[in-house]
Amino acid sequence: MFKVILKSLGSRYRGNYGYMAREKIVDAARRVAGPALDEMGYELVDLKFIMEGGRWRLQFFIDKTGGITIEDCEAVSREIGTLIEVEDFIQGAYVLEVSSPGLDRPLYKPADYIRFNGKLAKVKTNAPIDGQKVLNGRIDSPDEEGFNLIMHDGRKIVYIRYGQVEKARLEVEF
Repeated sequence: MFKVILKSLGSRYRGNYGYMAREKIVDAARRVAGPALDEMGYELVDLKFIMEGGRWRLQFFIDKTGGITIEDCEAVSREIGTLIEVEDFIQGAYVLEVSSPGLDRPLYKPADYIRFNGKLAKVKTNAPIDGQKVLNGRIDSPDEEGFNLIMHDGRKIVYIRYGQVEKARLEVEF
């Protein structure tokens, strides 16, 4: 995983951002940065505004076909850092971070499953499927409704609807 920290504004700030305030910041960042990222050829995988290490962090996780390099992170940091600064929707100090989602990239939308068809994944469901809530296997035949997961032995195939997925990530293959 590559990570670039563009800036740290001011000293440590422990502002009281409640859940709704954090969600508004994330929504504003997505609205401001989303079109620029699309234009630059990057996918916004995830976006978070969290308190970590005594500092507020606005974290962008980006991806593109072929993977992300440190140069990609730097270019995106410069571009979106300027846009966010102009819009000025964050009160107080924060750190802007841009990084790749990592080899164990989270899967959120149907397009993610389609893109990573054939890859190993770990899927946690909101209710048990065949007595299990955590399933490991290969993504197979994803469509707009769900996907098959071919279990490790290759004999058992489980169909999972996207609405059943609580959390899913790619598994690192060596």
